[in-house]
Formats: sequence, structure tokens, C-alpha cells
Amino acid sequence: MKFRLLAGIAITAIITGSAFAADMPLRAPPLPVAAYDWSGFYIGGVIGGQWSRFETSGFDDTFGSLGGPSVLNGTAAVRTFDTNSFIGGIEGGDRYQFGKLVVGWEADVVWGDRGGSVTTSCCNGVLAPPGAFVTTISANQKWTATATSTVGIAHDRWLIYGKAGVAWTHNDFTVNTTLLGVPFFSGTGSTSDNNSRVGWTVGTGIEWAIWNNWSIKAEYDYLDFGSRAATVNGSILGLPVSALLENDVRVNQFKAGLNWHIMPNLW
Repeated sequence: MKFRLLAGIAITAIITGSAFAADMPLRAPPLPVAAYDWSGFYIGGVIGGQWSRFETSGFDDTFGSLGGPSVLNGTAAVRTFDTNSFIGGIEGGDRYQFGKLVVGWEADVVWGDRGGSVTTSCCNGVLAPPGAFVTTISANQKWTATATSTVGIAHDRWLIYGKAGVAWTHNDFTVNTTLLGVPFFSGTGSTSDNNSRVGWTVGTGIEWAIWNNWSIKAEYDYLDFGSRAATVNGSILGLPVSALLENDVRVNQFKAGLNWHIMPNLW
């Protein structure tokens, strides 16, 4: 009798609970968290390091009066030297995101104290005594700038991207030559195109949106400015003299940056 009573109570509780649960409203599933949107304008700053390689030639060939063409006087036909320095600058751009694809444009300008030099001597005794002429060529790269198109793949707050476009730089050159230890020629010059030169650039990087509208990035860029002639103006014994200095410039940049995403696209 007691067993039947307990079984009845249990069955009644189950039926009542099921009916009560059926009358309760269903709870909506949680809303998905929206992925980070990389679209919009941004500005920021960058710091890092730069390594440049200069290859110069043609000075002794043009200025043959110093002891004859380099083929005869033993001077190196191509003088190569590297420069490196800390760099810092500003950047800005705009992006559009379509699903995981992110496209846009970016421009930057960086400055740094990027100077270097190479010293060679001639001659081999054919046209002048060995070591009679000692020439030092110095270069100073004051700034570089780029304007690029960018394309990347986003994974929420992470963005991996590549970039390619146009690069500009300004290079100053100084040439000093001594004859038997006595100053003989001294001149300075800059590349043409209004003291700047145009080249191309490619790069790649990764960016992380750390908080709201702020992101940090790490990037590598290669800049190639090809071969260009710089006119070096100087004097010998008070008489004006000009010579051409062929130069080939290539640049490697490693940069870290902080960007502020200031507004969404206006169209």
C-alpha cells in the first residue's frame, strides 16, 4: 500500500513538472560576438631600423684628369658601402573589409640619420704613383616616403597584409680627393628630380587590434631606387669642376607602429 502511494506521488510530480516546463517561454540563444571590422581611416607613428646599400661608380671615369680612367689607374670600378640607422615617422591610410578580405591604401614618411662612406686609393703606377690619389665618397639619406596599395586577410582582431607601390628618397653625396696627402678636390651633389628620386617598394606585415580603435603592427619593407647619376660640383685649385657620380640605392626597413582608427569610411 505504501509502495503504491509513493509511486503515485512520483508520477504526479513528473507530470506536473513536464506541464510546467512546457508552459515556460524558450530562452533565446546568445547573440554571436561581432568580429572586428578593419574598415576605415587611420593615422599613426612608426619607429624601427633601416639598412641601405649604396653602389657608386663613374666618378674617376668622368673625372679622368685625376689620373686616367679607372681601368688604367687601378681604382675600383664600383664602390659599395652600407649605412644603417634608427628611423621614425608617420603614416596614414584607409581600408575596406569584405568578409575576411581587407584592401586599401597607405602612405608614410620616415626620417633618420643614415650616412656612410667608402674610401679608395689609386693608382697602379701606370698613369700615377701608387696611392697618389685617395678618394672618399660619402652619402646621406635624409628621408624616405612611400605610397602603396595594400591587401590582407583578417582573422577577427588579427590582420596579415602585403603592400606594393611607389617610393621616394633624398640623397646627398660628398666627394673628397687628396693628391699625395694634399687636398685636391672637394665637391657635393644631390640626385636629380628636384633633389629627390623615385623608385618602387614591396612589403609585408602583421597588425593586431589591441583595444577599441587602437592597433599595433610589425612590418618589413624593401625599397629599390635603381641607378641614377648625381652631379658633383666642386673645385680644383679654385677652378670649378663638375663630375657625374653613378649611384644605385637599395633600402631595407623594419618598422613597428601604433595606429589610431579615427573614423569609418565616408562612402
